[in-house]
Amino acid sequence: MRPLIGITASRHRFAMKIPGPSLLGAVLADDYAHGIEAAGGIPVVLPFFDTEEALLAALDRLDGFILSGGDDIDPLLYRQEPHVGLGSVTPERDDIEMQIVKVAVAAGKPLLGICRGIQAINVALGGTLYQDLPREWQGRIAHSQKAPRAHLTHVVHVDPDSRLQSLLDCPSPLRTNSFHHQSVKDVAPDLTAVAWDDEGLVEAVEMPGDSFLVGVQWHPENLWRTSPEFLGLFRGLVDAARR
Repeated sequence: MRPLIGITASRHRFAMKIPGPSLLGAVLADDYAHGIEAAGGIPVVLPFFDTEEALLAALDRLDGFILSGGDDIDPLLYRQEPHVGLGSVTPERDDIEMQIVKVAVAAGKPLLGICRGIQAINVALGGTLYQDLPREWQGRIAHSQKAPRAHLTHVVHVDPDSRLQSLLDCPSPLRTNSFHHQSVKDVAPDLTAVAWDDEGLVEAVEMPGDSFLVGVQWHPENLWRTSPEFLGLFRGLVDAARR
């Protein structure tokens, strides 16, 4: 049976072509859903629920989760004031994703964080973020590439003994794409850093133990068609959800 994988979406305000107020909605790039389909799962795009009761009921019926890319996370969630360089935040999305991490960890349901997703996982479990890499990190590697989404840019070194390495099943170091200006700073106590760029910036985390909880700073949903090793992240999530 194909497991149901819930995927978080970004908040979007739709411009109207007729008179009247604009409409709020949830949007998600197709690549996330297609990655889950290719791995044998059924993608379910999560809306912005009005009530916690409805959200928790939905999470209970899902077999696994992806926290997708998107806007910045409110720094108040990791006990910091907003710094110069902080981008747009979406508090209602933060609330949903903090709940998803809590539910996934408590229930042992598999969870994959992508870009913003790794940051949300880290914050939910007690870690912190660099609010703006160009101002707060002294590295010279470009982390917000201007190249096409599927282009591989900077090098990432993966811990050879990590779950991540077994999922990717390819030699380390590898190259990834990169579209972010925030990043993991202090790794949450229950997580382990398992990948870094050449300058030591954290590029992936996971939770030790049997449960599947992995976060990556790059965008594998844009890569798996041309670099098949990245489909391993989606296969790992779907296989864990099926079990």
